[in-house]
Amino acid sequence: MSREACFLSEFRVADISEGREINKLELLEPFQVYSAHLDSIITVPSGFKFDGESIPLALQWLVPPFGQSKRGACVHDYLYRNHGFHTMTGVRIPVSRADADAVYHELIVAKGLPKWRATVRYYTLRAVGFIAWNNSPAKKQGYA
Repeated sequence: MSREACFLSEFRVADISEGREINKLELLEPFQVYSAHLDSIITVPSGFKFDGESIPLALQWLVPPFGQSKRGACVHDYLYRNHGFHTMTGVRIPVSRADADAVYHELIVAKGLPKWRATVRYYTLRAVGFIAWNNSPAKKQGYA
């Protein structure tokens, strides 16, 4: 029997948007999820800042933002920025872009987004996510 992706802690965020910014969020406490795809617990640390879904305005007719995807977007942004995560024992686990996208997909399905909508988001990420992946701090630090 395989386990499914699930949320292990509450998702507590603050909207820290200023001026014309939208969707600038900060975790108020660590956020833990279980990824069946990675068979791992991922902990996003308190204070992590992210922007929800970075869907270009031109694509929002196809992929409109939904509340069910903020949790997945938080974990996805964390994995993209770091090209991996650290286990609870401090071991760094590298993650590929494809794995990060798959984790996002499984988490938004786990949160309740219909599978067809989640799949559209997943393929949108596969098509354009390389831009954020290649501009991440981890890439610049040589993790990729």
